Amino acid sequence: MDASLSFSQKPLYSLPMAYQSEEQDIVWQQLAKKAQSGDSAAYRELLGSIVPVIRRSLSRSLPSSDIIDDVVQEVLLSVHKALHTYSADRPFLPWLMAITSFRRTDYLRQHYAARGNKQVSLENVDLPDYLNNSESAAQIKDVEKALDSLPEKQKEVVELLKIKGYSTREVSEKTGLSESAVKVTMHRALQKLKEKLA
Repeated sequence: MDASLSFSQKPLYSLPMAYQSEEQDIVWQQLAKKAQSGDSAAYRELLGSIVPVIRRSLSRSLPSSDIIDDVVQEVLLSVHKALHTYSADRPFLPWLMAITSFRRTDYLRQHYAARGNKQVSLENVDLPDYLNNSESAAQIKDVEKALDSLPEKQKEVVELLKIKGYSTREVSEKTGLSESAVKVTMHRALQKLKEKLA
């Protein structure tokens, strides 16, 4: 990671927890919009302010701080690659938590595959306390459940295009599908997700 990016960890202790996420989400939406327009200071501030949230989310389900640090970096890279896909008129936290969930799942899949296990259950992966009993937590769980219900190839294409921010050509190269097949697969996946989330 670029040494010029120093992450400040500003606590939000002045507001009750329920309001912190709503208030912070508005700040993140504004920072993301500015970052999309090329404002590097807003981009650095956005990344710095999401690190503690990502870390808290991962600390519930990953075993060590070294692993958490690695996955935090993966999440930040994914945010960087996919920031152009974020719509600033929508809440930022569910978008961030979806990316965090994908990166955590990637780590767990790789970890368990290395140990000979092929399936990873996301049921044992907890969301942080500050999201429990909130609309955002329900949205995240609904999205995770809908994504998990997709066929493996569709899920892979959605993750590569929408979460990791790869181009259609890059997804084609990674998956072995033609570019038009990637588009068709993505379209079908989005249709299924719309049905599941309706």
